Amino acid sequence: MVEKEFGDKIRVHPRFRLSYREHERGLVGSYDHELLMKYLPPTSGLIDGDKALSRSLRGVIPDSTIEALDSTEFVGVYGRVIHQTDDPEVMCLQYLFVWDYQAVPAHECDYEPVFVYVLGNDAYMIYDFVHYCSRRLDSVNLRNEGFGLRVVPGWHSFLPVDELGKHDEIDSVKPLSDQHLRTWWSIPDEAARLKIEGFLRDPFLLEAPGHFLDEPDENAQTICCTFLEIENALKEFDDPRKAVIEGSKRALAKCVGILALYRLGAYLQLLGEMRDLGMLRMAIESDVGIDLSTIGTMLRDGFISLTKTGGEILKGLLSNTDVDDG
Repeated sequence: MVEKEFGDKIRVHPRFRLSYREHERGLVGSYDHELLMKYLPPTSGLIDGDKALSRSLRGVIPDSTIEALDSTEFVGVYGRVIHQTDDPEVMCLQYLFVWDYQAVPAHECDYEPVFVYVLGNDAYMIYDFVHYCSRRLDSVNLRNEGFGLRVVPGWHSFLPVDELGKHDEIDSVKPLSDQHLRTWWSIPDEAARLKIEGFLRDPFLLEAPGHFLDEPDENAQTICCTFLEIENALKEFDDPRKAVIEGSKRALAKCVGILALYRLGAYLQLLGEMRDLGMLRMAIESDVGIDLSTIGTMLRDGFISLTKTGGEILKGLLSNTDVDDG
C-alpha cells in the first residue's frame, strides 16, 4: 500500500501574493507565463507514462513497483524566470516537473529540473538525465522540429530524442514561487524534500555534465559516472543491447575499479533500478556476495542484458548531445 503523507505539501496553495526572491544578489526573479510556455520543451510520458509501463509489464517487474506506478500522479509543471540585472537579455527559465510519488527508487514527492538559458537569439538547455545528473543540449538540438524530452517512467528522468512523436498537452506552467520552494525545501522527510537549492538560487553556476545538487555524495557521483559511460556507448554502437553492456563494463572499470570497491553498491543500485523498471534483465536478486569479478563475468556471459522495454525507452536518444568525460 502506497502511503502519501505530504499531499498538502506537494500541492501548494499560497494564501498571499506570490513572490520570486529566492535567488542570489545580482539576479531578478519573475513569473512570465507567456515566456515560460514559449520555451517549454515538448515532452512525452509526463501524465500517463507510469501507468502505461505498469500495464505493459504487469507480472514482469516487482509488484511493489507496479503499485507505485499505478499510484503516481503528475502534479504539474512549475516555472519562473531568472534575469541577470546587468544584462536583461541573459535569462534562465527554470522548470520543475513535479509528481506526488516516484516508483524507483520509491519515495513520495518527485521534482525533475529543466533549465532553459536564453542569451539574446540563442538558447541552450540543461536537464536532469538520471538521479539529478545534468546534461546539456545546445540550440542546434532545440531547433529540430521533432525534438523533445521522453520521460523515463518510474524514474521520471529525461531522454532527449530527435523524433518525439506524440507529445504531452500542457496547457499551463504554474508559478514556481518562493512559497512553493520554501514549502518543498522544508518537507521533514529527506526523500520527499526538494534537494535542489544552490542552482535554483543561481542557475548560471550550473555546469553540464555535472549535478543539480550542491554537493552530490559518493553514490550520486558513481551513478552519474556509470550512466555517462552507458550514454557514451549508446552513441558509439548501433545496437543498444551491445551499447548498454559495453557501457556497463566501462563503468565498472572507470567508476568503480579495484581501488574504489566501496562504489560497487551505487553501481549495483543503478543496474537494480533499471531492472525494476523493466529496462534490464539481471540474474541478481541481491548484492550480497557480489564482487567485481562476478559482475564482470555476468556482463561477459549475458546474464545482464537489455530488454525490449529498455530498448524502446532508449530508442532515438540524441546522438549529438554535448557529453564528454571532462
